[in-house]
Amino acid sequence: MKSSIIISFYERLKYLKACLDSLSSNSGDFDEVVIADDGSGESCVRELRGLIKSYDFPIVHAWHRDEGFRLAASRNNGIKRASGDYLIFLDCDFMVLPGTIEYHLNAARRGRFVAGFCKYLSEEQTNKIFQTGVSNTLLEESYSSLPEKPIVRDHRNFVRHRILYSLHLAGARKQRCSSHFSIHRADMEYINGYDENFVGWGGEDEDLAIRFAKAGFQGKSIMREARALHLWHPSEIKNRDWENGPNIEYIRRKHIPWFCDNGLTKTRIDNKTK
Repeated sequence: MKSSIIISFYERLKYLKACLDSLSSNSGDFDEVVIADDGSGESCVRELRGLIKSYDFPIVHAWHRDEGFRLAASRNNGIKRASGDYLIFLDCDFMVLPGTIEYHLNAARRGRFVAGFCKYLSEEQTNKIFQTGVSNTLLEESYSSLPEKPIVRDHRNFVRHRILYSLHLAGARKQRCSSHFSIHRADMEYINGYDENFVGWGGEDEDLAIRFAKAGFQGKSIMREARALHLWHPSEIKNRDWENGPNIEYIRRKHIPWFCDNGLTKTRIDNKTK
């Protein structure tokens, strides 16, 4: 089974470098990396092309025109450019520890999505990584220094919701896959990928998780095993801004079909609305 790692990216080269450096210790476990670029500028793209050459695993740069924050569209573009049968999604501000990609692949099943989680680094820890460079020793030390409780809590909540949903005691809206996750390409194509009606910050991950559940996909948590770190950066948007943003009304609409019309393909299929 050929696997592709799809990394969401826009302009943050030093974050992307740290992400790619961390993948080097997992390089035997995947076949390619696809950088889903949401329209980075010319100077950034030039530097990125140079950076790509320094790695010994295949990297595809999937760029589209900058028309504002279009994370859903850029991820769909990454899917289209990927050649793998199995897709693993990361953000450029994630770093994975050794074995993390292997956990995703070992948990892969048709009709299943696999959910991970991150521990969040402080500004000081993040700056240390930028200054000294990524090493397995530093990743291990950083991960071990952070509390395990949030990981355990989110794992238990994920499993609890999966059970309640299977018993029709909880709705699809409590499903989540907002950190690193993976899924078979055929399953992603079945629901038509990300809904590109999400333009601007927020909502596309929540929508995807809801549609996974409605399509009958089972969720598998590897949050405790598949270790990842989230690099610190200034907050891009506050909760109140998200609540007043362009996507909140759309995600709160009463009926969310599992097949989105404005996704990987743009052809409306009326019989795919459960």
